[in-house]
Amino acid sequence: MEFENLKLKCECGGDMKKITAEWKSIEVRGWICLKCGEEILNPADAQMALEIEKARKRNLLTVKLRRVGKSNVVTVPQPIMEAEKFKEGQELEWRIEGRKLVLTP
Repeated sequence: MEFENLKLKCECGGDMKKITAEWKSIEVRGWICLKCGEEILNPADAQMALEIEKARKRNLLTVKLRRVGKSNVVTVPQPIMEAEKFKEGQELEWRIEGRKLVLTP
């Protein structure tokens, strides 16, 4: 279902306007009622935000190390790509901080 084209009415009868909100530092799309201020999140964005928040709480996100030709590759899950606004082909930088690998644009 394409949520972008939905015209929503609030339970109070007010018109809903599209918004971009931030939930736990994760950008999500949604709607706000112009009459009562009730907010509704886009279900797909809400699910992605929950997955990212769950990974953050566990401080763990499992990915596979793969070999492609003579190189090793680490995949970046789609929710992280979207949350961090990474784009395919974008150059990112790995650095080591203590015993952690940090990926930054």
